[in-house]
Amino acid sequence: METQVRTPQMVFMQPQRLVVPLFQRPYVWNEENQWEPLWDDVTRVADRLLNHPSKKQHPHFLGAVVLQQVQKQTGLMQERTIIDGQQRLTTLQLLLDALHEELLLAKTLAPALRIEPLVENAAPFCSRPEDHFKVWPTNRDRLAFNAVMGAKPPIDYTAIGHRGERIVEAHRFFSESAREWLHMAGQEAVETRAAAIETTVRELLQLVVIDLATDENAQEIF
Repeated sequence: METQVRTPQMVFMQPQRLVVPLFQRPYVWNEENQWEPLWDDVTRVADRLLNHPSKKQHPHFLGAVVLQQVQKQTGLMQERTIIDGQQRLTTLQLLLDALHEELLLAKTLAPALRIEPLVENAAPFCSRPEDHFKVWPTNRDRLAFNAVMGAKPPIDYTAIGHRGERIVEAHRFFSESAREWLHMAGQEAVETRAAAIETTVRELLQLVVIDLATDENAQEIF
């Protein structure tokens, strides 16, 4: 068992799939209790970075997740099962993808390109369509996740379907929130704000990651 404090960049950068087991519950987080508080935390750190760019920034802690390595044949994409933390990891993927698309729409290409590897695996590593995604949710959520994460900006949330699905609504919430935050100081400030929030989500959020080997018993740590 390996336990490390990792940033989203460290968790998501390498080509891999984090798979939610079929027996875990579907995505249930909501705006009031999770999405809005998370977004407030992200923008608070980004605002602090904007106001004090030369000052050492303290990261924001997002909690802990438990992963277990999956034995794969040599040459295949690395895979881990999400034992605990699937709601958190799924939400982070939705936030990062929504922000990536808003950065593209704002024509802040460098920050967008730095986030892109955190939400999609490069084509040469993918042997199946679902290998494109860093996180692969349980059956109940896969159609909605695939639809919203695979949509091209600007997203027409009505057209992609899955009305009322929390995965789609979470993506919409983060997209609208990111757009508002990027533009709230006027067009001339968008580039600076884009760099600040991109640095925040890549480097200034932290997760405790408990990474189990294939032969370790996950139940022993609970």
